[in-house]
Amino acid sequence: MLVSASFLILLLSFFLPLASLHTYCENRTIAAVFGFISIAVFLVLLRNRAASTFKKTVTIIGAALCFLALAVNVAFILYATHLCRHMFDQLHP
Repeated sequence: MLVSASFLILLLSFFLPLASLHTYCENRTIAAVFGFISIAVFLVLLRNRAASTFKKTVTIIGAALCFLALAVNVAFILYATHLCRHMFDQLHP
């Protein structure tokens, strides 16, 4: 269940830059929410101790997906902030 949640948040994180053609500045908040959700799922995955080898493997995969989603969201926030600063710099003569 949590692995599917981590996969979904990763998928949404990869889709956000594609959907943000002209709304990079506004979608930084959405990326931050996705980041916090991936942190929450990551912490729940780490807290739950799996008994079997299969469940441990699935938990590690889910944690890796959450970490990747967090990295994608942080990269999007940094890139969007860079773009927004340059857009506002062009407004001032």
